[in-house]
Amino acid sequence: MIKIKEILKFLDDEKIDYVFQGDDETEIEGFSSLKNYKQNTFTWAKNEKAYQYGFSEKRLVIVQEGLQIAAQNVIVSKESKRAFFSLIEYFAKPDEPILSPMVGPGTIIGDKVKIGKDVMIGANCVIQGDIEIGDYSRIWNNVTIINNVKIGKNCEVQSGCVIGHDGFAWNESLSHEKTMIKHFGGVELQDKVYLGPNCVVDRGEIDNTLIGTGTKMDANCFVAHNVIIGKNVIMITGSKLYGSSELGENTYIASATVRNQCKIGANSFIGMGAVVTADLPENIVAAGIPARIIKKENR
Repeated sequence: MIKIKEILKFLDDEKIDYVFQGDDETEIEGFSSLKNYKQNTFTWAKNEKAYQYGFSEKRLVIVQEGLQIAAQNVIVSKESKRAFFSLIEYFAKPDEPILSPMVGPGTIIGDKVKIGKDVMIGANCVIQGDIEIGDYSRIWNNVTIINNVKIGKNCEVQSGCVIGHDGFAWNESLSHEKTMIKHFGGVELQDKVYLGPNCVVDRGEIDNTLIGTGTKMDANCFVAHNVIIGKNVIMITGSKLYGSSELGENTYIASATVRNQCKIGANSFIGMGAVVTADLPENIVAAGIPARIIKKENR
């Protein structure tokens, strides 16, 4: 049980701007979804679809700016999503750690591997080569990290990921015989990178494949050799970045495919299922096969 004034103090400490309407002495017993609201909890109204639910009995609603919600107590913010989920993490009882002990059974760690402070590694992993794992990072089960990989601080690599294998590149003789090209680069994950289950990140041929600070990838994403990904990029499940493609910071890739050597500018949104076959500028929305610019905006 907490009072709303404690919630407001938390938002102040997190530097989340908001406007509050109501009684800050009101007590809150927990959180719930809007669809399955529980009495005396706080909940979240994201967009206009929220209007299908009644609000008069809702004790506290965190509301996206622009919505008109008549609840007992209302917190309105441009960052309503961040406010809501930050509050859940802060006030909810934390889960018991799953990754325990620090290195799970069946895991192989090579002699050259450097592991930072409070790193947790799950079961049946293979971590061999010139590998660095930064402080407080978490490597889940059945993960392979080989050759030359640097992982920053506070990263999360979920189960089944494969990082550091040579990319798919070959030479061809005049008689069409193919031989694979040996790679000598590595992979760098900067701080606070998140890789969902079964992501694959190939090492670079000469220079490193790079994933920028704060980038988050959903499950089953593919990053080929020599790819450069900027800061705070989002990639939704099944997104594919082929060799030497580049994403600017704050781009959003919605289960799309980016052809090799294509560049996408910062703050751009690539729609679901799109296939990018040419460079795209910053601050655009693109969709289709091949992808075409359908809107220009500042995100």
